[in-house]
Order: sequence, then C-alpha cells, then structure tokens
Amino acid sequence: MTYQDTVQYNPNEPERRQINEQMMDKLTSIVRGEVILPGDAAYETARKIWSGNFDCYPAAIVRCADAEDVRIAVNFAREQGMLLSVRSGGHSIAGYSTNDGGLVIDLAHLRKMTIDPVNHTARLEPGLTWGEVSNALQPFGLAMTAGNVASVGVGGLLLGGGVGWMVRAYGLSIDRVRSVELVTADGQLLRASADENPELFWGLRGGGGNFGIATAFEVDLHPGGTVLGGIVFYEATEAERILKEYARLSVAAPDELSTQAMLALAPPAPFIPPDKQGTPIVGILVCYTGDLSEGERVVAPLRQLATPIADLIAPMPYPQIFALTEVGEVRGLQHYGRSQFFETFSDEMLHRLVEASQSVMSPETIVSLWVLGGAMSRVAPDATAFAHRDKQGMVLITHFAPLSVDAASLHARTQQVFQALMPHANGVYVGFVVDEVAQRMHDVYPPAIYDRLVALKNQYDPTNLFGLNQNIKPTASATLAGTVK
Repeated sequence: MTYQDTVQYNPNEPERRQINEQMMDKLTSIVRGEVILPGDAAYETARKIWSGNFDCYPAAIVRCADAEDVRIAVNFAREQGMLLSVRSGGHSIAGYSTNDGGLVIDLAHLRKMTIDPVNHTARLEPGLTWGEVSNALQPFGLAMTAGNVASVGVGGLLLGGGVGWMVRAYGLSIDRVRSVELVTADGQLLRASADENPELFWGLRGGGGNFGIATAFEVDLHPGGTVLGGIVFYEATEAERILKEYARLSVAAPDELSTQAMLALAPPAPFIPPDKQGTPIVGILVCYTGDLSEGERVVAPLRQLATPIADLIAPMPYPQIFALTEVGEVRGLQHYGRSQFFETFSDEMLHRLVEASQSVMSPETIVSLWVLGGAMSRVAPDATAFAHRDKQGMVLITHFAPLSVDAASLHARTQQVFQALMPHANGVYVGFVVDEVAQRMHDVYPPAIYDRLVALKNQYDPTNLFGLNQNIKPTASATLAGTVK
C-alpha cells in the first residue's frame, strides 16, 4: 500500500477551501515564482506527474524561482501543518512528487547550470533533466554519469544513488557530488560537503530526500564525447544460455564497459523484422567509454552470443544513448516496478530470472539485468549512505501500460518475478521502493547505516515534514517553529 491509499481529500470542501484562500494570498504575495491553485488555468497541467497511477489534487503547487522561494514554501508547509511533496523531474515511481490536499514544491524552474570546463566541475540545479545536462556538457567533451532516462530530474537521482550508463567507469552519480545546497525542515539554507556539515553530506548521498530540499549540486565531471553504445537483439529461445554468457563476459570486462541485459517483447520498430515483432527477445545494451577501437574489440563477444535479430551498436555522441530508453519518458502511463541486488549471478538465479520473466511477459513488461562493479565498488562502503557497492548486479522489474490496462495485473506480474528471485537477492534500490516502505527500507539500508540515517533525521527533520519519500522515520519528538518571512 502506498501513501495515496490512505489520503482522503475533497478539493471542494468549503472549510478547507476558505482556510487555503486566506493563507495562500500571503504565500502568493511573498514568493518570486508561481503559486498555482485549483481553478487556475495552469492547475490541470501542473498537477500531473510522469506516472499516470497518481491523479492527485494538491491544495497548492509552488513553482519556486530560487532557493529563497523553497525556504518560504517549506516554512509555510510546516506552519500550516500541510502534507508536503517535493518534485524535481516528477519521475517518482511511487508517486511521492504529488499529493492530495497538501503542498507541492515544484523545482522545475530551478534550472541554472554553470560549467567549468577547465576544472571539470559544474553547478547543477535540481529542476534540470539528465538529458539537458548531457547535451550541455557534450560540446566540452564532458559528461556526468547519471540515470538511463533523459527526462529524469537531477535532484531525485543525485540524492538516491544514480546507477547509470557509465556506472562501472565512473561510479554512482552520488560519487561525483562535491557539495549540496539545501533547505532544511526548519527553513535554514545550508551547504553540505566533506568540510561543511560532513555527516549531513554523507547522508544526502544515498539517503534520498529525507533531510531537506536540495537546491543546487556541485559535481565533478568526467570525459564524455563519443561512446560505443547501443543494443543488440537476440531471440529469447536461448535466453538462459545467452544471459549466462552475457554475465560472464560483462563481469570480466574492463571498467570502461557498462552493460545491461533486457528481457522483453520485440518492439514494432523498423529495425526488427516483421515476423519477429512482438516475440520474446533478449536485448544487450552497452556503453563503452574510452578508445573506440578497443571498445569494438571488448564489445564484439556480446554481439556474437547468437544470431542477432538486429544490431544497433555504433559510435555515438553520449547524449544519443538516451534514445534507447525513450519509452521511459512517456508521460501518463501507469507504472509498477521493483528492484533487487545480487551478490553473484548463479546459474540458479539466472534460471529463475528467465523462467519467471517469460511466464509474465507482455507488451508492458521489461526485466533488466545490470552488471555492476568497477568504479562503483571501489568506493569505501561507508563513504556514503548507499549500501550496495559490493553487489555484482541488479535486476529491475518494470511494468508500464495505458490506464486502461488492469493495474492489479501489472502489480501481480511484477511481484511474481520479484518473489521468484527473493532467495537469491540481497538488498533493493531506494528509488524503486514503492510499497511496504517501512519493511523495505531495511532492505535498502543495513542496520548500521539505517541507524546513522535515523540520527540525521532526528537532527534535521524530527517531525518528519519530509515524509513523502522512501521514508526514514525519526525517533525524536521535538517540535519545529518558524515564521514565513
């Protein structure tokens, strides 16, 4: 059950509307950005998020113009006792970037980007998307390892971890963060880095949005330019053999190669023969960053696992690789997903993966197997709050479909694969915790890390103002006070 199942709100309730009108006038007069209310022309568009599962009606949406607007909006939500959601790119699969009857702080207008091509650093605001960042960095031959969908917001990914196209070469996205500017629950604007509020800096890198609203990130960049990327499709008749060989080759590959394997139905695309469209396939996605001739040699065995249906691997500008996941940008679909980390790719685990995936396969199904390790695994395990650096791989089980498709079926099919793999799994990825949150947070964080995060929550958000997220519950009972200034 998600938080949406427990919220009851009638946007036409007279008493609630009167209170909102009185208080919203004050908020509207103070912020530099927009305060969007029910009935405003922009409200219908502004209330919608990426996932069609959540058709919510916030009492107000504040599109902040700057960090000061964020601070004002946080103070307002706290003083009025309002349910509070924070929205960066709006891709929250659990729907946390909206709510019924509360306040949404929308960071979409915090989009400034400052690039230092000499020192290979950048300052990014959270409303930017990773597609925008990669396009801006490309002329300098630079990049920032990030998620694999272009429309995902900078803010959400940089707080949760960031397993992306270059994870083996350059680590998690959080490993590139030098500092974070954020507004805390008591309305303070703080900076966290290795030298300033270092414990908070530790928790922000992997602890999600539990400790404040990030308004800017300073990050280290790395080489980008041209990569060897793309996908090769195989028929799934030998899926288990293909995955075993894929895992063996990818684990042994140099760090420059990051990969994932995908179990799905072949799309109705011009590069897929008509007689193969809609049939089960195995897709091998690759991103090699480094010398292209060496990359061709390294990637070659992955292109020869069987007779390809189609081979779309080629040199390309790094931003172009996001075209492989354009389906993840479609707004308004319903989504359900789960994740699992794995110590190793045993034969039994891969057998269960193929068997369970094929039993639920549909046009709405994508099951992805990521090979991790490399640079991600060489960061000290206690350097950040991300807890699964030692894992060899990760599986993402996702179902997405139009709203007309039965939601219970999507949930059941996702759960079927998840449960089949449970005996082999060890941990889950925080961004894909969508239900049973209290229980699953202990799969995200082992006890020592979780206790350390609770201590931070007690210090920076003891009343759990930032509770609509993959939540770390505080144990403190202090009350916060403040004023809207």
